[in-house]
Amino acid sequence: MKRLCSLLVTLPLAACSTDGFELPSFSSVTSLFDPTQPETQALSQPIETVSRPDFGQSDSMTVTSLTDGSAKTFSVSPYGDGVRVRQSDGCVWTRSGDWFSPSDSWANCGDSRNWHTAQAQVRELDSLYPLQIGSTGRYQRSAVSHSGRSYTRETRCEVTDAVEVLRSGQAATPAYVVECDDTRRLRTTWYAPGEGPIAYRERHFRNGVEEAWVRVD
Repeated sequence: MKRLCSLLVTLPLAACSTDGFELPSFSSVTSLFDPTQPETQALSQPIETVSRPDFGQSDSMTVTSLTDGSAKTFSVSPYGDGVRVRQSDGCVWTRSGDWFSPSDSWANCGDSRNWHTAQAQVRELDSLYPLQIGSTGRYQRSAVSHSGRSYTRETRCEVTDAVEVLRSGQAATPAYVVECDDTRRLRTTWYAPGEGPIAYRERHFRNGVEEAWVRVD
């Protein structure tokens, strides 16, 4: 598998053909060999930049897991100067009105004995906005868990690419690829102007992919 992956990254970005067979673009090849990422293709038109989003209204979205096919709903409501998100699996978390900022509280999330519930202080060190390829941002989070554990950790985010995300029954959606690394996990969001997060993947550097989904409505 390592040999296959090393070969894939050498493919040119443009499509090519071999004996009449047309290869997909690099981004599509990646998604074909990694089912925990959404299917994508190269942009067919320029993508607009994204200013800091306004989460002033309640909203909800339904997603489909890319690991087991299950459905999950996220119900979003204003909370102070940020948002509260209630997931259909019982997990509830809050964060500032910025999707990429680390959560400043969470409850009943995951199966960690010490960290399924916690409170945190989050500071934005550098703004990620406006979103465009090459933009970077930094956040610092100091968290204390329900069991008394604590840590302070920095998260660095970067807009690494822009692609079109392919979803069943929907038109190809231009989206930025934003990677956020907190030294423990790499969180990748496919973020569409005017729609927000339309796909997400969370990979623990030691344990592998823990969550991956694509938005269906």
